Amino acid sequence: MKYFICLAILLLTFSGSANEPSEIRIDPPHWWAGMNYSSLELLIEIKLKSNENYIISEVIGNDISMVKDEEAQNRDYHYVTLNIEPNAPSQKLKIMGWRMGDNSRVPISITYEFKSRRKNLHEFIGLDQRDLIYLVTPDRFVNGNKDNDIVKGLREKTINRNEGFSRHGGDLQGLTSHLDYIKSLGASAVWTNPILINDMPVYSYHGYAITDHYKVDPRFGGMKAYKKYSRELHKREMKLVMDVIPNHMGTYNRLFQDPPDSAWINSWPLNSDLDERGEVDSTALTNHRYTSIFDPYAAPIDKKQFTDGWFVHSMVDINQRDQRCSNYLIQNSLWWIEEVGVDAFRVDTWVYPDQNFMDNWSKQIHKVFPNFFIFSEAWVHDGSSQRFYFNENKTLDGAADFMMYSSWKDALENPTTWNSGLNAFYKNLGLDYQYKSPSRFITFLDNHDEGRFFGKIKEDMSLYKMGVAMLYTMRGIPCLLYGTEILLKELDDHGKIREDMPGGWVEKKGDRNAFNNSGLSQDERDALSFVREMAQIRESYPLINTGSFRHWAPYDKVYAYCWYDDNEIVLILMNRSDREEIFDMNRMTELSFKDIKIILDTQLQMDFNESERVSKFNRVELGSNGLKILHLTR
Repeated sequence: MKYFICLAILLLTFSGSANEPSEIRIDPPHWWAGMNYSSLELLIEIKLKSNENYIISEVIGNDISMVKDEEAQNRDYHYVTLNIEPNAPSQKLKIMGWRMGDNSRVPISITYEFKSRRKNLHEFIGLDQRDLIYLVTPDRFVNGNKDNDIVKGLREKTINRNEGFSRHGGDLQGLTSHLDYIKSLGASAVWTNPILINDMPVYSYHGYAITDHYKVDPRFGGMKAYKKYSRELHKREMKLVMDVIPNHMGTYNRLFQDPPDSAWINSWPLNSDLDERGEVDSTALTNHRYTSIFDPYAAPIDKKQFTDGWFVHSMVDINQRDQRCSNYLIQNSLWWIEEVGVDAFRVDTWVYPDQNFMDNWSKQIHKVFPNFFIFSEAWVHDGSSQRFYFNENKTLDGAADFMMYSSWKDALENPTTWNSGLNAFYKNLGLDYQYKSPSRFITFLDNHDEGRFFGKIKEDMSLYKMGVAMLYTMRGIPCLLYGTEILLKELDDHGKIREDMPGGWVEKKGDRNAFNNSGLSQDERDALSFVREMAQIRESYPLINTGSFRHWAPYDKVYAYCWYDDNEIVLILMNRSDREEIFDMNRMTELSFKDIKIILDTQLQMDFNESERVSKFNRVELGSNGLKILHLTR
């Protein structure tokens, strides 16, 4: 009763002339009961006149109380810390305060909601070795709604599909409408390049210059489209992988334009005037020397330039060492997981932020969501560096395997010699002993930052099938870049590499369309069919990526690896030679077997459903640049 009397008095006191919620911004915009998160720090922003200030005096709620209210360096912002009891219910809090001028005192009254958590939202959370990720650049996949191509009030005002760095109009509605197509490729998870708003004057399509951490870009369809996309993925038992960027943000982000504290930004103070491209020329850029973090001889200035230098002139480097900024980023990540039902994070430019922060960030996420999966982009060029950035963070679940990517390039782009080609791949895989969990690496033949796989192998269909078959059967969690399945092949700049998906902009009957198989060349149709065949093989033989793994050193340019248990073996053989070669089955020694079935031969027109050919042999013939998959019964 005492609680309700006090609440009634306060509501009467703060009624009438209180500030309207539209004048006030709070990050996070709301929270949830039962989140296993006991201390929430609200960032409250009220735009003040020069002679004004404000205080937050009380938070009224059930089992939720205010610990402290602290004014930021920028008086428009306050940090309000809430203590949340474990049994605090869903409710609408009242945040009370006063806005004061020279001769005025106006009450502030804000409603802040603690929502109920949705049941079954996290039913598919996390990734494992049986997943396959499909990577999409949303602006370049499908234009599902032309009405959001250009949004009034945003800085980039044009659509130009002939220009690689302009927006092309793809959106979440278009992506959602083709999830069945994506699933047909064997994908159980979809990773999109960032979908948060990038209100930048140019190059806004790629998403890596976020200008509001709590807003989906309206040109992608906004929050409503993102939530529908999440629901449709989960209906298909597929997973949502969100691209997050703790290292930097766009120069038009309010946290740079009018930050709570200058300590949130690295390379401060600086001239914050922007040119017509949204760039700042007066700040130092990073030196990209990622080894400086663990180099025992590194000069302090080199370390500082690496961590504090900006990635590019239009992307503000964030200082995660500031505790307030750190809290903001952690809470923002937790908010998106719960708001939309995100199942995994891909973390952009992992090596550049403060590594102590990254360790704490991932720990806090796993504390609330134990089964969540986080994998890093640590783009390094040697195994020792990859080991450091993967192993040192104990709660980092996976990492993009750039060492395997490099060795795949060597194996499929170069001839096999003692130290190159398949031997380079074999030796790289042998270094897995140094990683804490190599089975959780994300493997890929190409990505959104490098030239297309089919172009790199000089449009050789034999090598294409070899690469795709290896991707779908190698250790780790495979990731297929959109369009690889229909032989997209650009090699030049990022704008061209992230080319439009054929079928996403159908203008007339007969246009090239991957989604209904029309207008494609014979090679493109064959490639799409082959990817689906590999998806069927991977689905039909769950031993792949779950059994024990073994490989054999390349002899005569033939490399072999297998998955096995007590009952069966799936054996993959490849010949990286221009002539026919042999694999001697006697090399399998203690992996004894009885029956052999050919699952796949890339050099034969052999449908998966016709793979009941049973033979007994000790020597397997392999056609030039050919790959075979065999199933052996033990």
